[in-house]
Amino acid sequence: MKKLINLLLVMAVMLFAWGFFTPSHAQDTSKEEKPTFYRLIPGVYVNGWPRFTVTFPKDWVERHREPLLETFRASAPGPVPYPFFLVAFGIGPLPLETTAENLLSLRRRAATDVSIVSDKPSQLRDGTPAREVELRFVLNGIPFHNMALATKKGDLWIMTVVWSHEGRVGEDLKAILYSRQNHPGKEEPVKVPPDIQEFLDRYCSDLVSHDVERVMAHYSDRFLDSGIRKGEMERNQRRGIGLVLSYEVGITEFVIEGDKVHLTGFVLGPIPGKWPLGNSTIIKESGEWKFYGNQRDPPSP
Repeated sequence: MKKLINLLLVMAVMLFAWGFFTPSHAQDTSKEEKPTFYRLIPGVYVNGWPRFTVTFPKDWVERHREPLLETFRASAPGPVPYPFFLVAFGIGPLPLETTAENLLSLRRRAATDVSIVSDKPSQLRDGTPAREVELRFVLNGIPFHNMALATKKGDLWIMTVVWSHEGRVGEDLKAILYSRQNHPGKEEPVKVPPDIQEFLDRYCSDLVSHDVERVMAHYSDRFLDSGIRKGEMERNQRRGIGLVLSYEVGITEFVIEGDKVHLTGFVLGPIPGKWPLGNSTIIKESGEWKFYGNQRDPPSP
């Protein structure tokens, strides 16, 4: 179990190194009605790679997520950010049957009175094998129930989780988990324009060199990605860049939009296999590409 947790932390460092964490944000439905990996209608989460969607109540709002552990979080509007759902990824060779054990170990790091309510095999609508696990615990003095639906793509764990502070997870929240739908395609790398490829290659090279100043030169001073600004990004880089011994990216889709380009794909790094790149927006400033982020600043819990 210690080995699994260490692998999760290394993967989290890889995500920080790339510099973007959430492949979705809300949009004005009067301008765009089709969900995409970089701009979504309310109530739909789109993951860039691997491509899947999750639907949730349209009035729910994006929230700041827990750094290193979550890719996306949304909850009911208002001052009490419960219930909520989140998307997270992990890495490890263990089978789905170990989901409950893994979640227990992770949850006990911060919560008390942690126990398993239910643990059973399940599947997505398309027949993809899954594991459904419900836990109860006390966190910061508040009793919670959460339910996770886990699937695997090779050694990549894909988790959607809902939290409730009103007793057991109800059918309305459970429906969010089972709304997850895989969308085949967009799996292999595509060619990007030469200047963008050169930018990505330089960034990867600078990461491996562990030169934080050179890495941060690739970020716009206006960088903002789901509440994370350039200063926080630099602090995160300094914490974990020493673990990045190799780094390559595969862009599976890109969309040019004026002076900006939206990217998504996967990472090949110190952990064997492909890991979600998420998505990012880059912008051209004074003739040079810079990471720009999704320019969203969601409310804190």
